[in-house]
Amino acid sequence: MGKRTVFDTDGNPAQDDRHVKRQRVADSTERNNAPRPATEEVTSARQLQAALVFEQGTATGFRHGLDSFKRFLDSILYSTDADDLPRKRSILRDYLETQKKGREEDATFLPNFFQAWDYGAQTSSDVLISKVTAILALLLKVISANSDLLAYGTLLCKSALQQSVVRRLNRTLSAPPSKENLISPVLRLLTEVTRFNEGAHAKAVYFKRDYTLEPKILGRNIALWRDAKGDAQLEKRKPSIRVNAVRYLLAHLAHQDEIAKKEILANANVIRALFDHLHADPSFLVHEILSSLKSHVFEDRTIPRHTKSRILNGKTLSSISSLYRYQPREDAAAENQRAPDKAAHEFLCMVCTDPAYGIMLPSGGFYPPSNDEDDVGATVEDAVDPSFEFGIDPLEGLETGNAIRNIILSEFVQTLKPYANIMQQELLVAIFNACPELVPDYFLQKDTFQYDPKLSSTWIGYSSFLYTVIELPVPKYFGALNGFRDYPPAAASVMQSILPAPLTQQALVKCLNSSSDMVNLVAVRMLIVAFHKLRSVMNVYNANCTSRSSRLWRNGAKRLKDAFCSVCPPMKTVMTTFRQPKFLKNMMREAIVRLLRLYYEVTPQLALEEKFDVSIPLCNALIDAENSRTAAEDKALRVMELGHWVQIARYSPTMRWWQKSKTLTHSPFVTLLRLVVCSTDKELYDGIKPLLLTVLRDHYFLQTSTSPDALDAVIASLGGICGAPSPPPQVLEFLDDCCARFVRAPIKYFDDLDTLRMKSAQGDAHLSTISPLLMTLVEQWPFRGGKAEKGNPAEPLAQWLSKLLYLLKLIGEEEGLLTLVCDSLVTSADQAYKQVLQDSFLWKMGKQQAKEALKAATGADFSGSERSTTSSLPPEPDDALANHGPSIDAELPPTEDQKHVGLVKWRKKDMDEIVDDGDIGELLLCLCSEHKEIRLQAVNNTRQLLAKVEATNDSDFLQLRVLLGEVLETAVPFIDTRPLPYVGGVFAARAVHVLADPTHCLFAKINTFLLKGPQWTVENLPRYFGKNIVNSAPDQDGSYHEEVDWFLDYIIDCLRTPQDMEIFRTKNVFERLLTYYVSSSCAISAKEKIVRLLLRMAAVGGSTTLITRCGILSWIEMRLANNDRRQGELMFLASRLWETCDQAKVTDWSSGMAEETIRLLTKERNEEL
Repeated sequence: MGKRTVFDTDGNPAQDDRHVKRQRVADSTERNNAPRPATEEVTSARQLQAALVFEQGTATGFRHGLDSFKRFLDSILYSTDADDLPRKRSILRDYLETQKKGREEDATFLPNFFQAWDYGAQTSSDVLISKVTAILALLLKVISANSDLLAYGTLLCKSALQQSVVRRLNRTLSAPPSKENLISPVLRLLTEVTRFNEGAHAKAVYFKRDYTLEPKILGRNIALWRDAKGDAQLEKRKPSIRVNAVRYLLAHLAHQDEIAKKEILANANVIRALFDHLHADPSFLVHEILSSLKSHVFEDRTIPRHTKSRILNGKTLSSISSLYRYQPREDAAAENQRAPDKAAHEFLCMVCTDPAYGIMLPSGGFYPPSNDEDDVGATVEDAVDPSFEFGIDPLEGLETGNAIRNIILSEFVQTLKPYANIMQQELLVAIFNACPELVPDYFLQKDTFQYDPKLSSTWIGYSSFLYTVIELPVPKYFGALNGFRDYPPAAASVMQSILPAPLTQQALVKCLNSSSDMVNLVAVRMLIVAFHKLRSVMNVYNANCTSRSSRLWRNGAKRLKDAFCSVCPPMKTVMTTFRQPKFLKNMMREAIVRLLRLYYEVTPQLALEEKFDVSIPLCNALIDAENSRTAAEDKALRVMELGHWVQIARYSPTMRWWQKSKTLTHSPFVTLLRLVVCSTDKELYDGIKPLLLTVLRDHYFLQTSTSPDALDAVIASLGGICGAPSPPPQVLEFLDDCCARFVRAPIKYFDDLDTLRMKSAQGDAHLSTISPLLMTLVEQWPFRGGKAEKGNPAEPLAQWLSKLLYLLKLIGEEEGLLTLVCDSLVTSADQAYKQVLQDSFLWKMGKQQAKEALKAATGADFSGSERSTTSSLPPEPDDALANHGPSIDAELPPTEDQKHVGLVKWRKKDMDEIVDDGDIGELLLCLCSEHKEIRLQAVNNTRQLLAKVEATNDSDFLQLRVLLGEVLETAVPFIDTRPLPYVGGVFAARAVHVLADPTHCLFAKINTFLLKGPQWTVENLPRYFGKNIVNSAPDQDGSYHEEVDWFLDYIIDCLRTPQDMEIFRTKNVFERLLTYYVSSSCAISAKEKIVRLLLRMAAVGGSTTLITRCGILSWIEMRLANNDRRQGELMFLASRLWETCDQAKVTDWSSGMAEETIRLLTKERNEEL
């Protein structure tokens, strides 16, 4: 079919009959541009009443009246003439009164407005509806600002909430989104009604919520945001539908009760719409939303926690955090309003760090959540996980499981970028501080950032974040509720807060080897703070090792330290970094030396892997500290560096304190002493004096038992000699030489001191307090002041000795012994110095200055006293055993060697000679000394011996190295407070001989024991070896009795003190041996040794225990009745038990039968004799 032509179309009759549209009579353009009547100024209420009369035919005039009324209300609300304001308010009051007169209480207030509204709704006049609604909202706002008009506002609110009105409001609110001119005025009117008179009608508005708060309509309106293209003034002048809807919602949250708030907040559509477009809102609206939610929702304690938690889901948090990227508009700063990113930051920091706000759940810190902690405030009891009993950490699989409670926060923190925004970093750190369980979860899941040394803004920001995380404090009880649990947290969990996962060993090594100074310094500072945190955590572990399940916490501490050492850069890398020229600068130099010190203090096993001579850098630090040309700031850094080197030297087994170097005039010890004496700022060197005391305790040539101690006296004596501000060189040289001689041969000078004590007239001189170094001074003084020389060069030395003796007497050292020392010095002195030395104990002006210096340094008050306090008389020795024949019969325990030659005998011998001569055993027995100083010296010497063994690299000494290491691990934790029991010390000494002979019958069993763990439970040693030797088959055929003899010799030798006796009693050692005595497998030699052991027990105070707990008297009677061949020894044992026991207690316990039994046994023995 072809296309129709225009002629065909014109000829169609249907076209002729179609409806023709009527043309407009008046020109529309002319009508729209017609001039409107001018708005008149309102001067009376009658004028308003006439202008605001609505009739259907006069709608145009009513609109003009509305314009005049709006201008009038604006002049009241935003008045610029305060004098004219009362007149206008009076006009408004009169007008409102006319709208009320002659009407019933339930009638509609302002009927013309509502009639116009009805007419506009019927005729679909959007302009009229919009104007009426806007004027009513403005009128209510004006009334709210004037307290004398509140009654009219109440009438207006009631009229606006009538059923017919709210239905029309609802229809308007649900109008199409394009009709913003209709929806916004209604929202403003409802907002003003809700706010009016502090929310007096808020409940009425909520009561009609089906029309005023329909969730879908309100959610839709809140979501209708408008892009103002950065024009904040447009948003304020003509708010969008979203702005008005949000303010309407916030008005309800501010003025409704908790029940209404709960129902409003339960509407997911409303809450979702509120936060979805938060990033596009103007800054004033963001501030209103966050401040209103904070004040009226989250800080409202009447709203339950679960309601708050529904608001803060993951999407909501992400929407709020998007404000961190908010670009402030140009006029935001001029308004003096807080920036949206700062407001969001404060809001998130508040709600994400406190369980009361709903999003955060109480966590277990470093522990995984317990099944019994589902209730927020529940109190649970911590149970021991049985996996720990087998040395397995059940929490080590943390990286594979989701063992946290705060799932929402865990997902939220993964979206933050702490390296790009400082406020996001602060938020993340605050969340980690409040919820420590998120720290390991965050780093184990965050694998997007590789911490390679790149000097970029991202790398620096991430480094700052990691540094702040490491600095976080350790949570109380590691996160447990009511105290420490019986087991430690997982090492993997704790490690993430000390060295997070991005800080791998490879990354840290690259940072230390980087060519950038900034990267090097950042890595060093990060390692320093990590070491400090590890030390604080280890202190908690060690405290729990003594008070709770020690084995579990001890194993946990070992796992944690091993994990740290596996991540920390090796000592070799740090030493390479230290030797780089760029670390010669002030701050970098102090930082790297501090890191080296922490290696030695916290992880000595890593520090000792690298052989490092501390003497050279220590000497250089001493020279720098003595340099008087250094600036004050650099001086403080040099002193801090010197303190680090001194501490490193304290821990280094190869440090030579008494050896002079080519660069130093004196030894390191005396140079440090000179620095303390000559320093004008004593606070700079406060940390050096305790280190000097530590060195003294290792060598004990100056006593430290008095207060002030001998070191304080030496420091005070070195000041102001012969009027000089610093000690004369000859005095320091003499002191240095004497200290070195004493350290090389201390036994000789201890012998000299014993000889001096024997010369003393006092009978208690052997217990008196005196510094052994005086013996070296007496020996070397004749070579300096014993002959006449021109100019008397030894005059300063004589004055110093005189002052030193005076101060030593003043602090409490034995005056009689000091007098003998003074006499020896005077006898060997030249005539020129005799008078100075003879006046040692007399008051002189120089001595008074030294006394004042000592008083100022120590705070001691001598009150003019010039005499030392004499020692109290020692207790008389117990002669009760004198009448019992030779000591071997009584099996008296060996006494402690007061000379302690074991501390130094091993130093000048080869390793083979040390082992063969038994010097190692004598050194280890010094750990059992009752004197704290001897024990500390023994620990230091054992460490040095261990370093010497490791330096040999001889596989024959591998077992010896393991033995020495385990002895140190066992003794060091408590050596400051109590000695190592002889049960452990004697075993270690005897094990040395076994390990030196691979053919020994117990070689395999001793090695098996050493491989069980790095630390011993000393109390279990007798029971362990008793079970594995006496009750077990031997490792070699025919060696059973040889093994038993070794075991019995060991327990006889180690039973020396009541503490050892208590170990034997608690482990039932005697009951087992008494049973073994009567068995057929017990050899004659073993029976004799068991009797000797019982005699030893009587000698150390165990007689009462044997009689009352072990039934030893009945056992002796049975052995005598069976014609035991050791009848004489058994009867002597019975008499010894009675003589050394608590006879009153035993008599009361046995009702007198024990004494009768002993009398009969003694009588039989006397008859035999």
